[in-house]
Formats: sequence, C-alpha cells, structure tokens
Amino acid sequence: MMTFFPVPYEDEVLYSVLARYHVRSGNTSYKATMKDLFGSTSVTAVMDLPSNIQNLVNNMPLNSRYTEEYLIKSHTLFPFYSAFLPPERTEQVFESMIGENGGSIYGRTGIMASSITLNHYFKFCPVCAKEDKLQYGELYWHRVHQIPGVLICPKHHVSLYDSNVPVRGYNKHEYKAAGEENCVEPDIAVKYSDDVFEKLIRLAEDAQVLLNNDFDKRNIEWYKEQYLAKMMKMGFATVNGKVYRKRLIKEFINYYGEEFLDMVQSSVDVDNDSNWLMDMIRKKNKTAHPIRHLLLSQFLGISLQDLFNKKMEYKPFGDGPWPCLNAASDHYLKPVVYDLKVSYSTDSKYPVGTFSCTCGFVYTRSGPDESEDARYRFGRIKAFGTVWEEKLKELVNQKLSLRETARLLGVDANTVKKYARKLGLTTYWEKRSETDSECDNDGNSYSSMNLDRNYYREKWKELRKQYPEMGKTQLRQIDNALFAWLYRNDREWLNQNSPLKKTTNIINSRVDWDQRDNEILIQVKEVVAKMLNSDGKPERITISSIGSKLGIRGLLEKHLDKLPKTKAYLDSVKETNHDFRLRRIRWAVKELEKEGEVLQLWKIMRRAGIREEYKFEFSKRDIE
Repeated sequence: MMTFFPVPYEDEVLYSVLARYHVRSGNTSYKATMKDLFGSTSVTAVMDLPSNIQNLVNNMPLNSRYTEEYLIKSHTLFPFYSAFLPPERTEQVFESMIGENGGSIYGRTGIMASSITLNHYFKFCPVCAKEDKLQYGELYWHRVHQIPGVLICPKHHVSLYDSNVPVRGYNKHEYKAAGEENCVEPDIAVKYSDDVFEKLIRLAEDAQVLLNNDFDKRNIEWYKEQYLAKMMKMGFATVNGKVYRKRLIKEFINYYGEEFLDMVQSSVDVDNDSNWLMDMIRKKNKTAHPIRHLLLSQFLGISLQDLFNKKMEYKPFGDGPWPCLNAASDHYLKPVVYDLKVSYSTDSKYPVGTFSCTCGFVYTRSGPDESEDARYRFGRIKAFGTVWEEKLKELVNQKLSLRETARLLGVDANTVKKYARKLGLTTYWEKRSETDSECDNDGNSYSSMNLDRNYYREKWKELRKQYPEMGKTQLRQIDNALFAWLYRNDREWLNQNSPLKKTTNIINSRVDWDQRDNEILIQVKEVVAKMLNSDGKPERITISSIGSKLGIRGLLEKHLDKLPKTKAYLDSVKETNHDFRLRRIRWAVKELEKEGEVLQLWKIMRRAGIREEYKFEFSKRDIE
C-alpha cells in the first residue's frame, strides 16, 4: 500500500501522475514502483487506456478520496475513445480498465482496426509547460495533447511539439515524467497555413469537448443516420439514402485539403470505394476513430451537442401537419394532414411527397420546399376522396354551370365531367346542351363547350395582363388547371395567344431565385450578426462557415451568382485572414480586461491564438 499519492493536476493523464509518484517515492526500480501502485510487478505502463485501476485504488493510502470512475473519466483517454461507442461496449471497456484484462481494450474501442496510430512521443505545449512550471513547480503530461490528430493546444492555440519520451518506451514497466530536460522546444517552429491552422484548432477544441463531457452513449446506427440526414439536406444523398459517393468524397477533400487530412492520418482515396469515409456511412457494425467522427461532423456543419443529443431528420417538406388542398372540404387550406410519404424521383432527382388527408384527398408535389407558399401547391392529385365526390353530387343537384362547379371544386371542367360520368350523374350542363342554345347577333348558337371556351380564354388573357413578363411555362405554373383545359380543348388558340418562346438565356422555372435571394439574405444576416455579437471565441466569417451553419454551403458555393443581393452582402462582410486576426485581437483585449489582466502584447497574442510572426501586422491603434 502507498503511503502517499500525488494530487492529479487539471487534465493530467494518469500515466503522468504515476510517473510523478515514481520520482517522489525515491524508488530506483520501476518494478518497485509497480509493486507500490498495483501490488504486482507484471503490469504494463500504458498512457491512454490503462487497466488494473481497481488494484491501484485498493493500494492507495487510507481515506483516499479517489475512485476508479474518477481516475478513468478524468485522467485517461477513456471519455474520448468511448464517446462514439455503443452503451454495452462502453461498459465492457470500462470494466476492462478497472480489472486486469487490459488486452481486450483496444479491440473493443476499435483502435486496432483503425489506421490512426498513437503518437510515437509524448507531446507538450511550450506555453502550458511554462505555466505549469510557474503554478506547480513542475511539468506534467496533458491528456488532450496526447490524442492522435491533435496538433494544436486548444487552450493557447500554439503548435504542440514532440518530447524526448516515447509513448511506448523500451521498458514496458517504466513511467517517465515530463520535465524541462525532455520537453525542449525546437529551434525551428512548426508553421501551418492559416486555413490548416484554423481547422487544427477546431479539431483540437472538439477533441477536448469529448474529453470533458459525458455524452449519452448511442448505437453506431444513430451516428450513421445523423450524418445521412444532413447529407440529404446538403445534396450528398437522395431521400432514399443513396449517397453520391464521388461528390461527397470530392467535396470532403476540397474542404479539408489533402495536406490537412494527411496530418491527421485520415487521407481519403477518391478512386477507392472502400475508404474510411464511406465505411462510416455504410458499414453497420464498424466503429470509426473519434477523430474521424469529428472530421465528418465538422464538414457537415453538425455541432457536437446536436450530434449526440438532437435526432436529425431530413424534412424536404418541413414539419407537419400540412394543409389539405381539397377545395370541397370544410378544412380547405387548414393544416390537418399528418400522413406524408416521401419518395425519390429518379427522373427529376428531387424528393416527392405524397400527402393523404383523412377526407380521402391525396396529392403529391416535388420538393424540397423553398418557401412557405410551396405548402399550398400540388403537382398531381392522386385521389379526390368521398368528401370531394359528395360535394360534386351536391353541386350537380344545385344545377350550377360547369365552370362554376369546377371553380368550387378547385379543378378544371374536364375533371368535373370525368368524375360526373364515373359517378353516373345526370348533369345540368349536359341537359342544357341537348335542349337549349344561345345565339349571338349573327344567329350562331353556342354549346356549353363554347361558353367554357370563352370563359377560359378570358381567364388566360387576364393572367397574361397580370404577369406580362412571364413566359408560357411560368404562366402554366401559376394556374395549371387553366392551362390544362386550354391545352386539351383549345390548343391552337392557346399557342397563338401565348408569349413567344424566349431564345435567350434559359430561366430555371423550378426556383424563384429572386425570392430565394431575399429569404437567404435574411438568414445570412442573422448568422453574421450572431457570429459578430457572440461572447465566445471569434469564428472567421466566410461563405463556407455561414453556409455550414445554415446547411446550404453547397448552394452558396455553387449558385451564389444567382443570389446577387446575398453575394453583395457576403462580399461586404467576409473576412480576410488579416481582418479575422484583428477581430480576434480585439476580442482577446476585452477578455483580458474582464479578467483584470495587464494588457501586454504577448498575452493578447496568446489569448487570440495568433502566431508570433503576425504581431508586426498590427499597430497600437489597432489593438486599442
């Protein structure tokens, strides 16, 4: 049993605590230290996921307050590696770390199957080392610095360096403490491009979030569904779950860059169908390294809080209930439809929604909805239902005209005729055409078809006057029923009295880009305002960052030329590297003033996370 045990420092890895015990115990033999710690000389010194924790706790001094759970969750890499494991496997890893069966740990976490390997040497942050020396009188190994893929200190935003201490030493029983003699900052500093540097910071900060939070454990399928839902929204997958593999991989590589992916051991071969990125989405039971989960979630713009806690669904038609478009019902246009089935059109490449109301009315439309008005349009009626048919019978009995009946039912006259015949109804307008006739001044008689023709012609003329700039296709979209009647019954007149086909630039009539521009501009301004007014650490304002937050990065990057107002605003607010560094400096000044710190240039630059070589960009006036 030990007579003392070092107090673990903030974010200190357990290996480091035990190494400090060895130094203070005065033991000359590492096996003697093992005997003190675990009551055995056969235990291996492991940095990331050690076992035999129960034996360690049992050998601690009397009245020790440390428990197995505290040591594992606060001073090992267990929270990081278990974050994406299913509940039962997390429990198995935890029990293995408590007990003596450490050999199964790496297999259960999926580390063995991953191509991401442990760091060869313990890493250290030079600024942390100086602070630790001042505060504690000694250095120690920080947990977050030892995570593979973490190359930047998330606290100070400076590069990490390799120490002289191997993670897996020549003596497997040796605990080697951090010290000024083995944590030597190299003469040549590591330099990254600004883009790579920013991405490395975000990755390190997310890794630290995993270490310091105990998120609910989910099954592997949960994360696949989360990613797939966001990919559907971003256009990387169909609503049926088919992933556009090449598009996804290409965009992923473009976002991070091959240099960055190689640094974090996560390169992706665009020509290879079996790569880790596609495995994360398709393979059901295969675990992925946490770093790769962080890379994919960042690329898709999913926050860690949402990834773990908020069930994501792709809703191309928004949230229900949806309006019933049955003009014959007493709930016409009211949100009473709860039955929606979404399919994928292989022709149009768009999702198709089938909306079924309890009144029997069933209609479809293509998505996704671009505006609130889209909810009140349909592409095709699949079934009218008993309510609509009963209304038709009622109107026929009232002896209303054909066009008035059609208007009240929200359809064209031919549809009314078709369903009247189907239901075996004797209609007023048919009787009238057989017995009556009306004559003009020249003695010409008009049948009901002639009356209908005049009515629909006048309606088409009114529509053209109302929208003089629109072409035939756009007018058709406004009143599809009117166009359909004229096309079937008066096509020659329709062709002669329609706008000439434009031979210039083809306009995409599927999307009202002007309306979309106005809607997106409002959303973009809200996001920018939040980014500028946030009390947290500044985030660079770029088209990609704004698009990721809104889930429309692909739209902004590919079709910004169709959104002139949004483009002009983005051009006015997006930040250059210099602009962003200046905003970080001003943020750092405010933070230091809040804490009552003396404003010194090195403190400001450190808090802002700006490297030494950039300090000459700014004058005293800039900082003030």
